[in-house]
Amino acid sequence: MEERKKMKLKKGWVVVQVGLSEVSNDLIQDYCCDYFQRFYVPISYLYNPLFQKLLEKASEIYGYQTNGPLMLPCSVDEFLLLRWLIEKVASNK
Repeated sequence: MEERKKMKLKKGWVVVQVGLSEVSNDLIQDYCCDYFQRFYVPISYLYNPLFQKLLEKASEIYGYQTNGPLMLPCSVDEFLLLRWLIEKVASNK
C-alpha cells in the first residue's frame, strides 16, 4: 500500500474532502481516494452561511467524528460553484 505524503497545512486553512459515493459510512476512509477530491480552504469559509448548510448536511450523513479532513457530501462541481460564490461575495465587501 502506497503511503500518502503529508503536506504541511498553512495556518488558517482546513482540508475538506468532497465527493459523492454509494460507499457506506464505515468504509468511507478505505475508499476515499477513489471517490473524493481534497481541497484546502480558508477557515473563514466555516462561517459562511452557504458553507454552514453543507456542514449541517455533512453532520447528518457522516456525523461529527472524523479521522482526517472534513467530509463534504456534494459533487466536486457543486463544491467549486460554492467556493466561487463565497469568493465572489468576499470580493464585493
